[in-house]
Amino acid sequence: MKWTTSNLKHANYTAKHELFVGTHTGSFKHLMPAADKSPYEQSNLSDLSGLDKESRVTALAFGNEAQTEILLGRAKNIAELHSLGINGGVSTRNVNFTAAPIVGLARYNNNLIAGIGNGQIQSLSLDHGDEETEAVIIQTGDQMDHLRQCSTATNIIATGGKARQNNLKVYDLSADGKQIFNSKNLPNDYLQLEVPVWDSDIGFVDGPSVLATCSRHGYVRLYDTRKQRRPVTHFASEEHGMSFAALVARGNYIYTGTTMGALKAFDTRCMKTHCHTYKGFTGGISDLHLDETGKYLSSASLDRYVRVHDADSTVLLYQCYVKSKATKVLIRQLSGQQQQEQESEEDVAEGEEKKSRKDIKNNKRQPQAVDAEYEDMFQQMATVGDSDDDDDDEAAKKQTPVATKRKALKQTLKTKKKKQ
Repeated sequence: MKWTTSNLKHANYTAKHELFVGTHTGSFKHLMPAADKSPYEQSNLSDLSGLDKESRVTALAFGNEAQTEILLGRAKNIAELHSLGINGGVSTRNVNFTAAPIVGLARYNNNLIAGIGNGQIQSLSLDHGDEETEAVIIQTGDQMDHLRQCSTATNIIATGGKARQNNLKVYDLSADGKQIFNSKNLPNDYLQLEVPVWDSDIGFVDGPSVLATCSRHGYVRLYDTRKQRRPVTHFASEEHGMSFAALVARGNYIYTGTTMGALKAFDTRCMKTHCHTYKGFTGGISDLHLDETGKYLSSASLDRYVRVHDADSTVLLYQCYVKSKATKVLIRQLSGQQQQEQESEEDVAEGEEKKSRKDIKNNKRQPQAVDAEYEDMFQQMATVGDSDDDDDDEAAKKQTPVATKRKALKQTLKTKKKKQ
């Protein structure tokens, strides 16, 4: 498909998906690409009245395996729990932490876990309702860029940030937040200088033991906590300005987005170069997320678009303009009941449209009723130009005798000339 900046939906995109998007202005939007009638319609799931400069959405994740709860973190110390109802309703609960910004969220044993930009992991219990409780704090370093929870083992979380003291670390929440892994940097370069470290994003590769990280310094690394502390394989870019900002991993593939609007896929079995490139971006990629099947790759970009690509064929399937810089995105499959409700709504809308067309057609066919008074009024009205024509006729009648005398005079003169 050719590059375009307009909203589009590929004809082959038949999967029933919905998207949740967090933006730079703080709005939290819901999109329904599965809708045939309005695939680009957007609805806000959060209150827009209290948004300010610190309301930027900095973290977005599902809170349970059924994906019926969404955890949203902002640049300030407020996290939101959005519970998605079956009939489309959304209930929201706010949780306050002691520091900001929130760079990652997770939920374990009815506790809300938040990664803070200052390097802290804070845990708050959700059993006390709106009552304020003291947060349990784990110190990981002095700066954190991302916190990620393992989907298959929810007690395992990983953190990463800038500088060597904030590199990849793995913690076990079931053991009171005990650190179970701390990555080790690559050996010094040929000048015996330390290789710079900046783990900007983290992803679990189908289990708690294998992790992938990307960096603003242009590298992608794969770790196996069962083997060694250093990466088992890695990719280092030689391109100037290659800076990775977002990462998601599944199976043998790692998908990375750069600050320059490049989306690339790497095969963990051969990390020498990328194996796929996804096109259509005009701004930096801020977040990536795969659906539960791993076939559809959703992305949020600072060019104010959210997109869905086919992970295997790299085809752009869906693109929608969301009016604000998109910072986070989630994609999930519609439930069976939601699909039935959507299909019934579309059937009702289609039936109403057909009925309205039929009514219009019938109205055109039926003869219109004649208003006698209206017709009499038109008959009594003078036709435009009638008065001028009548005046011309009267003038012609008045001039008729004069013209006859002149003609007779001319005829008499002609006969006299002939006689002479």
